[in-house]
Amino acid sequence: MSSDGIREYNLDEFSGVTFRWHYVELEAVTDEEIVTLYTGMPIWSVYFYDLTGDGNPEICSTISYGSGMIDNRIIIYDYTSGISYELSDRGNFDYVLNMQGDSLVVEKRVYMQDELVESGELVFLDDTIQIKTEGLRF
Repeated sequence: MSSDGIREYNLDEFSGVTFRWHYVELEAVTDEEIVTLYTGMPIWSVYFYDLTGDGNPEICSTISYGSGMIDNRIIIYDYTSGISYELSDRGNFDYVLNMQGDSLVVEKRVYMQDELVESGELVFLDDTIQIKTEGLRF
C-alpha cells in the first residue's frame, strides 16, 4: 500500500466495527471511538485469518519496526480478546507473511538478507506464534 492510502474492512464477525489500515497504523473504528490496535513503520500487509479456532479471525500483519536498525516481524492481534502476539528476532531474522492457497505462510530469512532459513504455515499454539513446516499445501 502507498504511504497516502487507506483501506477499510468490515467483517460480519465484528458487527459495527470498521478496520482501517493506514500505512503506519491499524485502527478499529466504531460509532463511539477510534482505537489504534498496532503500529508499524510501515505495516506491509493485513490478513484476517482464524488462527485460534474460535470462529473469529485474528488480524495478521507483516510490519517493519525500528529506527536506524529496522527489522520485519509478524504481529497477530486477537480483536476478540484484545491481545497481540509477535514473532520477531531483532537483528537475527526477518519474518514475512504471504498467502498461499488457503494458508498464511511465514518466511523466515537471515536479517537484512534474502537467505531463506525456514518457511511454513502460520499457526498459533500454546499462546505462541509458530511455523508449521509439515503438510504445507502449495
